[in-house]
Amino acid sequence: MHSAHRVVFVGFSSFERSTLESYFRLAGAHDRGYEVIPNLHDSDLVVADADQPEAVLAVGRAGRVRDAIFIGGAAAPMSAAAHLARPIDAIQVMRALNAMAQRRPARPSGRARQQDVDAHQRVGDFHNSSVYSNSVLIEGESRLDEVLVVSASPAERRVLHDLLSRYGYGVTLARSTDEAVRMCDEQCYGFVFLGLGQDGIDGFQACRRIKRRPTLTGLAPVIVALAHRAGAIDRIRATFAGCDAYLTTPLDEAELLRVLAQHDRTFERVFEPTAPIQH
Repeated sequence: MHSAHRVVFVGFSSFERSTLESYFRLAGAHDRGYEVIPNLHDSDLVVADADQPEAVLAVGRAGRVRDAIFIGGAAAPMSAAAHLARPIDAIQVMRALNAMAQRRPARPSGRARQQDVDAHQRVGDFHNSSVYSNSVLIEGESRLDEVLVVSASPAERRVLHDLLSRYGYGVTLARSTDEAVRMCDEQCYGFVFLGLGQDGIDGFQACRRIKRRPTLTGLAPVIVALAHRAGAIDRIRATFAGCDAYLTTPLDEAELLRVLAQHDRTFERVFEPTAPIQH
């Protein structure tokens, strides 16, 4: 039997949390492949209270929206795995977890889904890199998503282009949200790094449009919000608009690596340069 999926409950009243934990214990959750744990960052699957802004913020800040079932609230973040209404039905929660666990094992690379030939060529190029260890690629998998960077700032576009290219991604640049929405209609991207303060349509609106549009693969890209401030309200708005992660600028490279590792399952969490990085 595979190791249990670790489940965390975020938010909820003491009574609701106790009820959910009791149900999982009595239903033999561990035998079904689930283990309830207290720590969000160590979890595989998340059950969150959509009526508590702090819970939504915590899930969004951790970049775990795609792994989360939200309960209650008038709406759930667009990237959420599921949204269940109150009152809480533990049986429905278990069913939603089962469905999510079945979908979870692998998120194919956008580039690999679209053009295997290009992906293999890019992998070959990356293996010849003298800057980074080949350990970032998991054997037998093609990662190398195409990435779209949307920013009105030439400096911001340049920094992200240089960093993401160095990690082995194919990078396309856009200067406005209007241009980004149009490009997402024509190309599959694994990640979209979206500046919130852009020319054209509102950044939150652009995020919603990109998430709602069908793609060639049926999977929306991972959208990473780029913002100049780290306020809780903006983070919550970004989460509900469909952003999967939130980075503040100027960029912290360690945070960028964390986001890539979290959402690209073939990008290892330990990413060590084999040569000094020139800034």
